Amino acid sequence: MNAIRVRPGRELSRLLDAFGPGGGWFAAPSDASWLPRADVAESETALTVRFELAGFDPGDLRATVEDNVLTVKGERAFADSEGTVYRRRELAQGSFTRSIRIPEGYDPDSVRASFAGGLLEITVGKLPEVLPKTVEIEAA
Repeated sequence: MNAIRVRPGRELSRLLDAFGPGGGWFAAPSDASWLPRADVAESETALTVRFELAGFDPGDLRATVEDNVLTVKGERAFADSEGTVYRRRELAQGSFTRSIRIPEGYDPDSVRASFAGGLLEITVGKLPEVLPKTVEIEAA
């Protein structure tokens, strides 16, 4: 009997990317040879996207927002010594492009980005009109 090997994380990412421009978080799939892992979290006031980018410097990365799509691009290359022979090579290198759709109700002008410890964190605030409102209750 042939066994089928399933990689849940990779399969989930593939399925989410398949939503493409018509819906879902992830925009059209990238044709890069590798993609950094990403977390997308939503709070009452903002959308936060974290990318795992160990080995990058902030100057190696570019983030843009256009038509409600956040796109992060970067390139990583490792310098090899002459005569290096790899027995195993798993560290991804080369360029990548990762796009994530920003849902309605978020302000693209409020985008903030920070990079520390190999994590790129991008936050997009909600528009004031969609923020939760507290209603004051008056005594009768």
